Amino acid sequence: MTVAAPVRPVLVVDDGGTVAGIAAQRWAAAEASRRDLPLQLVATQADGLRAVRRLRGEYPRLPVRLHRLPDPLGRALRPLTADAALLALPAPAAGPVLSTSFCPTAVVPADETARGRVVVGVAPWTPEEVLRTAVEEALERDAELVAVRAWRARTRGLRELARMLPGPFGAGASDDGGAESAEGARRELDQLLSPWRIGYPDLRLHPLVVHGDAAAVLTMLSVDAELLVVGRSGRGALVRAVAGAPGDEALAAARCPVLVVPEPAPPRREMLALPTALPARLQG
Repeated sequence: MTVAAPVRPVLVVDDGGTVAGIAAQRWAAAEASRRDLPLQLVATQADGLRAVRRLRGEYPRLPVRLHRLPDPLGRALRPLTADAALLALPAPAAGPVLSTSFCPTAVVPADETARGRVVVGVAPWTPEEVLRTAVEEALERDAELVAVRAWRARTRGLRELARMLPGPFGAGASDDGGAESAEGARRELDQLLSPWRIGYPDLRLHPLVVHGDAAAVLTMLSVDAELLVVGRSGRGALVRAVAGAPGDEALAAARCPVLVVPEPAPPRREMLALPTALPARLQG
């Protein structure tokens, strides 16, 4: 007997009816409809019913449920992300939620509109899961995927750090300056993208190598993008201090939804001391 995989909902937070909150809810509802998944609105004990009624009116075929918590953006939200396909938050998003969510988390600006291409920020340490997510999003949206590699001349500290990285960007890298040149950055990007070109021949993939600050480059590209995909930094405090975290800065200024992809982890339930099923506190 084959056991069907559980249906993971799209989560969205009700912030009391702000313009940004409504934009995030509508974006999440559209995503849930596109993915054929239910939408679960997370609200405080006093909120949520009005938003549920509005969403059901705007998306009559979409299953919309209400899940009430003492504080949607507090610790109680994180366990819900263990069973979710996606979490949508209005911009500006709370840092603790972004840094602990088990599922990909989208930060949606108030003036979000679909523009037709997906942009992914790429660095030598970008996890495969980030590229996989970006490729899937581009294919499902029938959109071009722009893979951006921003480069700047390395400081001595960053050069030393690069030698500690695994793969072709670490100790085995050549001594010709690596990503200190446009050619080095282009080689790195081509190596990262090669498997995706081969595995997905229908993918419209456009590599882009730019000299400059990664956060600024991604912010500029977000102006006419449908989605910006970035990885959640898991490189630790030392690396963040030396190399920075461009995704964090791009989140604050992006003009399109930003999808933050966590690094691969053990099965979500193994990381939580939770019962098999969450308490049934669904209403509506």
